[in-house]
Amino acid sequence: GDTAVSHQSFKAALHAAGAVIDAVDAVVAGETTHAFCAVRPPGHHAGPSGVVTCPNDSHGSHGFCLINNLAVGAAYARCVHRKAGITRVAMVDFD
Repeated sequence: GDTAVSHQSFKAALHAAGAVIDAVDAVVAGETTHAFCAVRPPGHHAGPSGVVTCPNDSHGSHGFCLINNLAVGAAYARCVHRKAGITRVAMVDFD
């Protein structure tokens, strides 16, 4: 595929996902009103079953992503912070 990995890639991806979880916790706790996580690997192109296809690329791509950090953060917010009133999450992808 198009996503090169090394022996430390998954560790880096876990740290990126962890940063997103930390950001969710900070927003819900009121420590900040918004968060932006500039992490690598980015993650938002990773699909639930791996490769993501689109009309322009029928073979699909991981977009250099290993874990979908956006989906992890949204699921974490809805699950862990449900009692805080988090029931819906808006996701914005601007690339």
